[in-house]
Amino acid sequence: MSDEVTVYVGRDGMDSLEATASTLETTVEDSLGVVVDNRGTPVHVHCRLAGDLAEIAALEQSNYYVEADSEAFVPIHVETVSLDRDIEGTLEISTGYGANAVTIDARVTTGPAPVDVDETFASPKRTESEPTLLESAASLIRVEPGSLAVLALGVVALAVAVATTAVVGGPAAVAGVGAVGIGVIVALWLLYSG
Repeated sequence: MSDEVTVYVGRDGMDSLEATASTLETTVEDSLGVVVDNRGTPVHVHCRLAGDLAEIAALEQSNYYVEADSEAFVPIHVETVSLDRDIEGTLEISTGYGANAVTIDARVTTGPAPVDVDETFASPKRTESEPTLLESAASLIRVEPGSLAVLALGVVALAVAVATTAVVGGPAAVAGVGAVGIGVIVALWLLYSG
């Protein structure tokens, strides 16, 4: 089953018809069509939909003129409708004023059930066994994740204090670095003594 079939005209004699598949199938969201491949003299090809398919689908035109050794595409436009069941029908292609015809079964399926998409799809879900970056780093140096966060914050505070001292200078700035250093040491002592 496919969403496109090729019908050969004139390959086995004048106005002969031969389809590469006996069934066309698509969902409501997709389209379908037939390629008419003329291997003989110029020909008029007549196309007609039948069955329930004719209720929800349409051809752009019913007659196509196909030059010798050329192709024509016959699109079948399916209305965007909500289907509660699969729709079946046929596409009949004929030449020689109806003397030669090929019938292709066609089906439009309801397709897969719709998926509700919300903002939770924007971020991947973390499994319980998958550690966070902070937990991974803490396990490398055998420290609790909370302690590692306090230590990192203390290092950042000391770096800011040292950079400020370098820019401002003077004994007050050096005292500020000392105060920040003592604060970090006290925080770590409280963290590990409790």
